[in-house]
Amino acid sequence: MNYPVFIFHELVLRFSYINRQVGRYISSTVENGECLIRTTSGKIAIAQELLEKQYRDPSEISSDQLRELAAAFQVE
Repeated sequence: MNYPVFIFHELVLRFSYINRQVGRYISSTVENGECLIRTTSGKIAIAQELLEKQYRDPSEISSDQLRELAAAFQVE
C-alpha cells in the first residue's frame, strides 16, 4: 500500500514526544513488511502493521508500543 506522507510525519512527531533525539521526518521506504523512517538525526525501523494502525486509527498504537519504538531509534 502507498501511504500518505502525513502518516510518517505523525509517527515521527509521536516518537519525538517520547525521545527528543528523534528529530524531524526526512524520508521513508517500505519493503518486505518493514518501514525505515529517516529523520534529521537518525532512523527507526517499524513494522508495516504499525503504519496501517497509524493510518486507520492511531489510538490502536499503545503508549507502550510507542515507547519501545522511540527507544529503538538509532542516532546517526
